[in-house]
Amino acid sequence: MHVPLTFALLSALTGVLVLVRVFWRRIPHRVRLSLTVCAILTPIVSAIAFLTHWRTFSDRLDAGFYWASIASYEFFLILFTRLRPRWLTTAIAIVLILPVLSASVFLPLTDLFNQHPATITSIGDHLVSERVPWGSGAHEIGGTDLSIFSKPPWAPFLRRRRRSCRYYNSQCNAGAAFAVLQPDRDSVLMVCPASPGQPPDTARRAVVKFE
Repeated sequence: MHVPLTFALLSALTGVLVLVRVFWRRIPHRVRLSLTVCAILTPIVSAIAFLTHWRTFSDRLDAGFYWASIASYEFFLILFTRLRPRWLTTAIAIVLILPVLSASVFLPLTDLFNQHPATITSIGDHLVSERVPWGSGAHEIGGTDLSIFSKPPWAPFLRRRRRSCRYYNSQCNAGAAFAVLQPDRDSVLMVCPASPGQPPDTARRAVVKFE
């Protein structure tokens, strides 16, 4: 899951931001203004994309935006320590920066180094299914995420998640999961076939409406 590499990069990023804080007054005004504006806009854009389910054409680019949002959060916390009394603002900043190391915040950062290739299949009506393996590859702790995206012809560099399902290797043949667009064009059949050697009724299938 690239946890050590992610932690090392996050530590380096935090160190760079600390240096920015130390030399803040020596940085040209235009550069400081640009950094501040970017730090404000990045999490806003990321939040809008998250709430509306829009993403870019690249999972790594999406991960890059997430990294930028975390960097913006740290940027403002570290600059906050310039206020007086500094012992108090520093203590507050340390407490508020610790949640970055929680699993729910930290683990998505590892997606930047994800080497698992995505299997993309067109299912019609400007919709594609994307199958991405996850986990260590061990049968018990691995699986596949099957997601359905719409790709508007007017913005080929964007995609919108319409549905997603996580399958575990212990449940079914997660690596062979697929989706079929239904005749109503408003729902999709998501299928995870039975694992080799297992009864056919262990397959998982469900018709779900688009979000």
